[in-house]
Amino acid sequence: MTRRRWRITLLAALATLAAVYPITSLFSDASWLGEAVLVIALVAGLGLVARGLTRSRLLVVLLQVLVTAYVVLVRFTGDSFVLLVPTPSTLEAANSLGLQALETVQRYSAPAPLNEGIAFCLTVAVGLVAISVDATAATWRSPAAAGLPLLTAYLITAANGYAALELRYFLVPVALWLVMLHTTARAQFGRWGTASASEDSEIDEAAHDRDALRSFTAGALKLGAVGVVVAVLVPTVIPHFPPRYLTEGLGRTTGGGGEGTVGFNDTLDLSRSLNDQDQTPVLSYTTTAFTRSPLRVLATSYYSRGQWLVAGSGSGSGDPAPLPPPERRREYEITVSDNTLAAPRIAAPYPVVKVAMEGTPWSIDPVTRDVRVGRAVSDYRITYADVAPSPPELRESGAPDSPDITDDDLSIPDRSRELIDSWSAEVTRGEDNPLDKAIAIQDHLRGSDYTYSLDLGEPLRDSEGRLLEPIQNFYQTRRGYCVQFATAMIMLARAQGIPARMAIGFLPGDLDGERYVVRASDAHAWPELYFQGYGWLRFEPTPGVRAGTPPPYAVLGSDAGATGGGRSVDDTETGGTASASASTSATPTAVAVPQQPTLLDSVGSVFTVRHVVTALTLLVLLLAVFVMPITAWLLRVRRRRAAVSQRDLIEAEWLDLTSHLGDLGLQAPDGVTLRQLRDRYVGDGHLDEENASAMRRVTATLEKARYDRPERTSPQEAIRLHHDIRSIRRQVGRTRAWQTRVRSFLWPAAGVSFWRGLPDRIPRPGRRR
Repeated sequence: MTRRRWRITLLAALATLAAVYPITSLFSDASWLGEAVLVIALVAGLGLVARGLTRSRLLVVLLQVLVTAYVVLVRFTGDSFVLLVPTPSTLEAANSLGLQALETVQRYSAPAPLNEGIAFCLTVAVGLVAISVDATAATWRSPAAAGLPLLTAYLITAANGYAALELRYFLVPVALWLVMLHTTARAQFGRWGTASASEDSEIDEAAHDRDALRSFTAGALKLGAVGVVVAVLVPTVIPHFPPRYLTEGLGRTTGGGGEGTVGFNDTLDLSRSLNDQDQTPVLSYTTTAFTRSPLRVLATSYYSRGQWLVAGSGSGSGDPAPLPPPERRREYEITVSDNTLAAPRIAAPYPVVKVAMEGTPWSIDPVTRDVRVGRAVSDYRITYADVAPSPPELRESGAPDSPDITDDDLSIPDRSRELIDSWSAEVTRGEDNPLDKAIAIQDHLRGSDYTYSLDLGEPLRDSEGRLLEPIQNFYQTRRGYCVQFATAMIMLARAQGIPARMAIGFLPGDLDGERYVVRASDAHAWPELYFQGYGWLRFEPTPGVRAGTPPPYAVLGSDAGATGGGRSVDDTETGGTASASASTSATPTAVAVPQQPTLLDSVGSVFTVRHVVTALTLLVLLLAVFVMPITAWLLRVRRRRAAVSQRDLIEAEWLDLTSHLGDLGLQAPDGVTLRQLRDRYVGDGHLDEENASAMRRVTATLEKARYDRPERTSPQEAIRLHHDIRSIRRQVGRTRAWQTRVRSFLWPAAGVSFWRGLPDRIPRPGRRR
């Protein structure tokens, strides 16, 4: 391993770290950075070892990918391994972490919270960047190409932050990249100068090369400095395009002085939280109604593998089902401004009657009555209906029978069907109509047996080690947030033959002056159940302060218990028993905001006693494996430093060559002359014409150093000999089997001889030296 290769590897690692470090500004916690440092160091170490073992560049990269992937999976999904071997559950766990990260970047603006999924994806991304930079800079010796992955890592932050990055974030990785370019180019330029030298030249070629190299270096530094200055100054004088966010997620904030957008994806994962602590305003509105309703964004009936999916295209073709007649509803108007929801979504109370938005194409989904827009709209006006039938009317509505009802509205996951059927039968025992069954389910979930909490704890597993289906997990833990409670009510209602679906949107928001302001933290989910003649009606099974108030028909006329059905409309969560209940159920979520750890704290958390012991153990094992090649390398370095003349240096280089060729199977027979040994190396080493000429130059230089006057051997000849020997070693190595190359690297004769002769060199008492 040459000194320059070590330099390039180290520079590549430092440049990678400098390029990914700005990502810490996108998240509220930088604890992932310590793991990123370890991954970068692992990639660099693997590259150094692999390049010493094999000349195959693809094998080097493959080793880095496999080992790094294994280490990352052990760190984040190690519980799913069996005897240190990944299992199908490992892929499932990794997929879950990826989905968690995707939801976070879609829902939060920078700085977003850091969770296990984000840390996993960041570590994977850092590993990929580190492998790409190391491969291009050190393995393929093309540091110029390493600028592409470094630029990609930098742009992740530049395109998703809410403000312009500080100049130092750009200058440090660029400076390290330029140093890599300079180091590699300097080495290549030096080889060009010596390759064209004439053997009989009396000109001081070394001096000419040094002058040319200095000129080359100065020109390169000037060019690099001009490039950096241009890159810094040009963006300040020309217009630039708006930033493109990660899946339209991070960076969506007004904190940086610009308008952002908030988007809803078409997937709601039951194992993730819909809760968003971001206080960024989503919209503001006024309404003609005396009471405020939640603002629905979308609804879906399709549930699969713990996720609610919007299965349809949402084209809005066809006419929506008719609303209840005017005598069964009241109409109100809501005027929205400063809307930041991304198209095609807008928020409005359900159900929508009329839409007014000038210049913006819109449609109403014929199944869910979701309003969809062709492009984002800031201001709009919606007329909506307040359908609030009395409990006696709903009890007499009859069995659900409408084209609006699909198979998805009554489907139950097969894996949880037995549990849901028995659970639903127990909760609704004694009720004989859909309304009383729905109220019983709602009051059961709002009861004291269940806890509203954003912390679900570790997911549970069945007797076979498989993760429980999210509904089964909720049944066991009795802990969740709005998505868990809404899903439970939907499935329990479906088990009783009541069509039910999931609605997603926002709570009504808070009054700010003369307008109500809805923030990202008001995101909420609730169930809608179908009643013949009245359509889809909202229920509220989620307890705590992060929930809406149940509508009147869901709290009147039932004697289902003290927590829900027997309350009057005025007994909302603002007073009386409901207030105490809300306070009790909200207690688990009222956690103190932890102090954000500093960078030193984050890095220090990685260096725990366990991690240090593990690292030391691995270090000892690596030293045990590589003790012989390290010893041989140290001996070579010592011989070269001990050389006091060009003759001594040339002899040391020749000794290294013969020792290395002997490790590759080309032993030097006793009693042969130097030229006979040269011919043996040329023939048995299968040297091509270029390297055969190099071998002849090496032996000619060695003869001259041995038998001519010492001052006749120039430094230029020693340098040329060094490059010729390197070329010969590479050529002979390519002709040997890979097993021979591995053995020659791990078990070099020079290192073995040193350790075998060590006892004879140790002074013993009474023995004369």
